[in-house]
Amino acid sequence: MAFSFRISVVFILFAVHALAVFLTTMALIGEKPRWRWYIAFYAEYCVVMWGILLYMGQFDTEEAFWWCEPLGLLLVTLIFSAILKIKFHVPLANALGAAGLGHFLIYTIFDFLTEAAAFYSPVFDGKYLYVATSLVLPYVLTLIFSGGIVFVLNRTDFSQYFSYLFQGRARTTVTLVIVFLLMHLKLLLDQFFPNVTTNFSYGLLCFVLIVFALFCIQFGAMYAASRDKVKAQEETITQQQAYMALLEELQGEIRAFRHDFTNLLSGMALSAQEGDIEAIQEFMRRTSGYFDEKLGSEIRQMEGLSNIQLYPVRSLISAKLNLMRQRHIQVALEIMNPVTGVRMPTEDLLRCQGILLDNAIEAASREEGKIRVVLLQDARELYIAVANNYDKQPNLGALTRNGYTTKGKGRGTGLSSYRRMVSRCPNCITRTYIKNEYLVQELRIPV
Repeated sequence: MAFSFRISVVFILFAVHALAVFLTTMALIGEKPRWRWYIAFYAEYCVVMWGILLYMGQFDTEEAFWWCEPLGLLLVTLIFSAILKIKFHVPLANALGAAGLGHFLIYTIFDFLTEAAAFYSPVFDGKYLYVATSLVLPYVLTLIFSGGIVFVLNRTDFSQYFSYLFQGRARTTVTLVIVFLLMHLKLLLDQFFPNVTTNFSYGLLCFVLIVFALFCIQFGAMYAASRDKVKAQEETITQQQAYMALLEELQGEIRAFRHDFTNLLSGMALSAQEGDIEAIQEFMRRTSGYFDEKLGSEIRQMEGLSNIQLYPVRSLISAKLNLMRQRHIQVALEIMNPVTGVRMPTEDLLRCQGILLDNAIEAASREEGKIRVVLLQDARELYIAVANNYDKQPNLGALTRNGYTTKGKGRGTGLSSYRRMVSRCPNCITRTYIKNEYLVQELRIPV
């Protein structure tokens, strides 16, 4: 065959193989394929694979470069993970897991099809027919099988459960170790069983390995998701209890105010009988101030909370208000319009709101802590602002660095998670600034 023809065939086959891996990985993370990033992935795939092929061509024995294939696979996976993180804003651990699992699925299918084609292909004099049966056909069938895998993953919403495997360091570590072992499963099998014959039984084993691996990962993801849901329900119950405690406290304040107000009215009646207009005016002023001090802020908070029609968000803010009250922090809650929902997932919205409120509670002044919370929704967006006073002015530049914290070592992950969730939501805007000796954190989420 002509050299140019061989080079063209290799480039085309690499494109088919890279496309199968790309589509499968996109289905695993639940992202819509974008072809310009497929081209970027294909370019780095070609660079790595051609480098491996040229390096392997310097050796005469297979034992001398048995490690080249897994090294190339690992490099492709790492670079692909970087593309997913930078261009799709996928967390690095999720990107590594998805890219590794995608490579395992496609490489397992491709290796079996290649060996099966070489084993069952009849010997012909024409080399072009041999190339079509033993080389081109496995790539084409691999792409077809990958389409089936993508269809199944999308139909089962696999990506929604897959992300639960990367919540927490322990889960992330275990998941990445399993994925790494799966990526090199073929190499391990070849080392332990070098003389295995490619036949129907071998193909069935490969198929069972793929199904079993996906089943175990799906089961683990669903189990992790169920545990997280139970934990979220427990937190919701705690937040509901805080909300009920707020209602009970308001009810107690109303009873106390009713008793005090009765005594005040008795004094005003005596002043009215004597015609003391100044005493009546003074009474009205004291009564108005007394009402604002005892009940005004609580009633305004309850009115604001009633405008939040997303019950999980209402429960969360109620719990945080109760925590502020326990720490003797003055809080002003402003929710003028009904809050009905946003484009951001409710779980992410709760986590973002919780991080902003927790940071404000931690950073508020120790002497006279003051926090202001504003939620304003219109037809286009939900505007969230959390402002707090402080003892020491924070470094706004340092707040943008991953891991920065004033709370101690190992506790600076909140803002990093916050920025990551905001980056996943299209057209979300966040802003942090200082105004009138208050640290203000704003979040705008499209409706």
